[in-house]
Amino acid sequence: MREPSLRDLTGTIRHLDASRARQLVEAFQRPVVYGRTGIAYDADDPVVTGCDENLRLATAASPDGSVDVLGHFQTHLHLHGLLRVPLSVARELARHSGHLHLNHVPAITDAVAAELATHDGGGLSLDNLLRLSGPAAAFLGWHGGELSFKRVRQLSVAAARGLAQHANDLFLNGLVSLSPLVAASLAKHRGDLTLDGLEFLAGSAARHLARHGGKLHLHGLTALSDEVAEAFGQRTGYLCLSKVQQLSRLQVERLAGHVGALLLSKISVDDAVAECLGRHRGSLVVRLPADVPLPWLKSLVMHQGPLEISGLARLDERQAQVLARQSGPRGLRGLSCLFIDTVDRISPAVAAILARHEAGGLSLNSITDITEDVARELVKHPILSLDRLPRVSDQVAAILATHAGVTLSLRGLTEVSPRAIAILKAVPSIELSRCLAVEAGPTRLAGSDQARRPMGDDLVRLITKIACRGNEPHDSGSEPPQ
Repeated sequence: MREPSLRDLTGTIRHLDASRARQLVEAFQRPVVYGRTGIAYDADDPVVTGCDENLRLATAASPDGSVDVLGHFQTHLHLHGLLRVPLSVARELARHSGHLHLNHVPAITDAVAAELATHDGGGLSLDNLLRLSGPAAAFLGWHGGELSFKRVRQLSVAAARGLAQHANDLFLNGLVSLSPLVAASLAKHRGDLTLDGLEFLAGSAARHLARHGGKLHLHGLTALSDEVAEAFGQRTGYLCLSKVQQLSRLQVERLAGHVGALLLSKISVDDAVAECLGRHRGSLVVRLPADVPLPWLKSLVMHQGPLEISGLARLDERQAQVLARQSGPRGLRGLSCLFIDTVDRISPAVAAILARHEAGGLSLNSITDITEDVARELVKHPILSLDRLPRVSDQVAAILATHAGVTLSLRGLTEVSPRAIAILKAVPSIELSRCLAVEAGPTRLAGSDQARRPMGDDLVRLITKIACRGNEPHDSGSEPPQ
């Protein structure tokens, strides 16, 4: 039986008062200091390892000036068992530096929304809210990080106007319908917008969404009407239609006018789709059948921008020759990229062909094994990514260390010898994961600071104590419900 994680432990907390909320926030603070060998931190601290090492830079020096605090790790505080958020608790939780998950809270008052809006150290998830008032949305629209409301099924025009002030990632995956007025308001939102609950979109709403300036995710749509295809064909910007499976010739001709990243990872490719998408300008993600005809590949590599293809189980020399001829925008070299997913190994002959690819970066991020012969060929490519390669021998590491191009990314390496690590780290163009590239050490803080931040077993005991006290029926520190 596995040991409970910090997420499991904090998830047992049902009730908080201001004092315990303050304790919890302080316990999850992880300052980043500058040590003798650079940034110092405890690589084994589960609070840090769970936050992907994202940093929030400090805006002021430490109060006593005893340590050089550069910032704080944006840690995750999962309170997915918390039943309600009193005003004083919201005020304390807003001080948390990192993502704040309140995914069991069914409702909040407008005053609580105003307090939570002051949280600026990371994202805020309120994925159990069923409705969002106009005033609450107006307050939360000023929140400085990611916002997530995955169960709000309907949004008033007033609430949409409030959220339109937001300038970061916004998740509204619970919405099942979108009126033109709400779409017009959300189009003014300045961050990335995810509306994965929509299974149908009217042309009038699509025309408004097409003007949205951030990334637009519509993962719930499996088909487009002619009107929606025309509206999105006039859009400039990232557009994810990852579940759309079929497009008529008219629809794909209209959609091909779109400029920017276009993700069609489930589309059924035929002659018309390949021909029209080959005229698209911007990044393109498309899934091909394993036995894709060469004419389809020749059409797609005419595409003006980065091209990501998946679905191929293997790559032969004829296919590699077509893909290697990808041209950059306006025929310029080095300004595009080729991403080949789902191919987990290639022959030396295919590697030699792909190494001559000149459109820009070459990503082979599904390759999990590489021989010396393949390494000798691929290392000739100037901008190469092999980020899912888990291991290399010392001999292969020595070959890769001859890379003389711009970058060779090996961020997925985990099973390598100390000798191989030393060989690879000596090459400026080679990128390794942080755990290999940087030697992490324990954070050294002033005694009083360190004492306020429990770690390991002490942190587990504190969370358990907070959870147990919060579940007492008549806790003296609790507040009356709002």
